[in-house]
This record gives sequence, structure tokens and C-alpha cells, in this order.
Amino acid sequence: MLNKFEMITNPGIRGPLAQVENISIERISEDTFRGMRDEWNSLLEKSVTNEFFLLWEWVYSWWQSFKDHSKVLFILIGRNLEGRLVGIAPLFIDRSKPGGFLEKNILRFCASVGACPDHIDFISDIEHADSFLKALFKYVKERGKQWDMIVLDGVKEDSIINNYLRQNGFLDLPVSRTADSDSLCPYLPLEKDFEGYLKSFSAKTRQTLMRKRRALFENKGSGAAYARFEIVKDALDLDGQIRQLFILHMERALRKGIKSNYEGSKRYNFHRGFIHSLFHTGKIVLAFLYRGSVPIASYYCIKHNGKYSYYQAGISVEGEKASAGTVLLSLLIEKAFEDGCSEFDFLRGSEEYKFFWTKKYRQNYLIEIRKGDLAGRLSHGAHMVFRKLLKVFASPE
Repeated sequence: MLNKFEMITNPGIRGPLAQVENISIERISEDTFRGMRDEWNSLLEKSVTNEFFLLWEWVYSWWQSFKDHSKVLFILIGRNLEGRLVGIAPLFIDRSKPGGFLEKNILRFCASVGACPDHIDFISDIEHADSFLKALFKYVKERGKQWDMIVLDGVKEDSIINNYLRQNGFLDLPVSRTADSDSLCPYLPLEKDFEGYLKSFSAKTRQTLMRKRRALFENKGSGAAYARFEIVKDALDLDGQIRQLFILHMERALRKGIKSNYEGSKRYNFHRGFIHSLFHTGKIVLAFLYRGSVPIASYYCIKHNGKYSYYQAGISVEGEKASAGTVLLSLLIEKAFEDGCSEFDFLRGSEEYKFFWTKKYRQNYLIEIRKGDLAGRLSHGAHMVFRKLLKVFASPE
């Protein structure tokens, strides 16, 4: 008889495929995952949610960098009767020990540990989304011995998961859906052109912004080197540019006493792998401001599905003094207008500087699903009471 660990770690031990409404669900092996790039991304292009965090390159690069004994790949795919791919659930089992005590097998999104993804969802086109989720949830529930809890972080507000659970629930299991203030994702709709956008600011704010740009790019006979704006186009020294971005970012984090989500070799290797895998497509936007040959600011963005997404930045001491971060961000927003994009997404985080550029935001959700046994329902009840108390104490008087 198979034990729990063997059932989890051996994807070949599947039993009969789950099939609902002509959709069959299968758990794939790592070898199959490795060869799915074209088929995966082709479905993503037609998916209800088409975010770069769901690209095969993002998920595969993460797995190659972060896989270890505590993580078990649990990617599920759905096919119709003709064998055509109609759905993907990019999941893994996190064999963690919350608080250092009992081990729990938590079903999570791939890349949700170590990569801070936003706007996550299952991948499916609108035609098959409902039947895919129905078959998927049936498959997952039937294999309840392989997981103790499902935790889906960074779920897109209008995702197929959210919409489905809102209407149907997860069969008869207790589900909680929460959105906290730290899940706010500011975004800027790119309407008209950059000049028209600037007119939405007060005259004083516009003048201040343009003065900061001129101060960096105009010498005025002071002897200071001109600033230079550059988006990396040549892959020849791509590794050097990636290292420079990380150096600028980590130096700023140390100065500010900020805990960085770039820290550690696994994160570096993950982003390096992801950037290399997509650089030739034009989706990677690595932008720098230089004073002479010295980089003073760098931004890392991804251009996908008609929008720019700002992921991370690094700024030197000199760059901070010269407002290089603000200037570089204004140049990237201008570039997004020029590229014909429809949106500039600042992603998760309610930092004040993001709301300088826009007042609009979305929310990501945290979805937790527990077992239907007594322990699971007690845990769900305790969680809901905690959430209510948290809102009470967090609310202003």
C-alpha cells in the first residue's frame, strides 16, 4: 500500500483520470512540463487571464531555481475528447512545517514562494473554463489524502477561480476569500498620449516633474556628466546588466533597512533564467539611467499582453539625490504610451510613490480551502473569526 509521501512525489501514480463534461484531468511529470512551452503559452494567449506570471517561462524558471525536497510538482492539465489542451493548473505541494511543528502538505500556486506573483489564475479559455474547473476540483478533492490545505495567494480579482468559487464553492469544502490592504495593485490606464496624461496633474506637479527630468539630462555648464537613458537591447552583456540591477536594488535595501524579495542565490538564478528565456521576444524591459558610465537607477519591467508591468527597481545614493527613480519611471510610462500599450501595472504594493502616478487599483485575493472534516471546519471557523477581529482592530475609530 502506498504511503502519503509516495502518492505525492510520484506523478506516475495517478489512477484513473478524472473526467467531467468531457474534460479529463491529468497530473503531469516534470519531463512533460519541460516540453510544454509552446502548447502552454498558446493556451495562455486565449485564456481568460493572460498575465506574464502565468507564462511557461516564469513557472519553469521558478521550478528550476526553487525545487527541493520540500516541494513537489503538482501541475494538472485538462484535455477535451479530441486531446486538445483546454486547461492548466500550475500547482505544487509545499511540504512545510508552519511554526516549526507538524508537517503540512499545502497545495499552492507555482512561484508563490520566492517570486511574489500577482494576478494569478488557472489557465483556460472562456469556453472551457467552467467545465475545466469542475473537473479539476473533483480531481483535487478525490486526492485529498495528498494535501492538507489549499492556499492560493495573489489571485486575480476577476479570475475564473474567484468567479467560480463565488458562484459554486469548492464542492462541500469550507472556502475563505480575503483581500487585504497589502494586496492592492495600482495601475494606470494608458489613454490618449503621454502629453495628455501629464495634463491630468496640476500645473505645479507637471513643472516639478519636468524640472527633475531637465536637471538630469541638461548639463548647464556645471561640469557634471549628462544622464543617459537606456533600455537594454543587446544580449551580449545581459548577465552584467542583470547583476547591476541586483546590486543597485540590494544596496538600496541595505541603506533603507528593507527586506528584499531579491535576496538569495535562488531568486537571482530564477530571474536570470526568466530574463534570458524571454529576452529575445522583447518582453523584458531592463531600463537604466547612467551618469557617464555609472548606473544610478534601474527598472525591471515585463511587457506582455498589451501592458507594462513594473516588477522591481534599484537606485544608487546619487540617483536618490537626483530623483532618478521618479525620472526613470516617467520615461518608462512615456515609453509604454509610445509602444501602444493599454496599461502600466505597478503590481502589488500600496507604496505612496505608486499613487503619485495613478489613483486606480485592483485587489489580489488570498483563497484558502480546508478539509471537510472536524479539524478543517474548526480551522476554517477560527480563521474567519480572526479575519473579522483583524478588520475591527484595523479600522479607524
